[in-house]
Amino acid sequence: MFQKLQKLASDVRGGVTLEWALLLGVMLYPAYWIITKLLATLTAYYGMMVTMNSLALP
Repeated sequence: MFQKLQKLASDVRGGVTLEWALLLGVMLYPAYWIITKLLATLTAYYGMMVTMNSLALP
């Protein structure tokens, strides 16, 4: 039992995959959330400007 656990602990084959998964979790998902929030803000601002520009002159 101890030999199997020691062999598993010294196995480094999945290191690159784990690093890639951590990079996705730390960088990609928060960046996606930020970009979607900024895009929603930009869309709302564009809609407000279109409404303001379409008002009749006083």
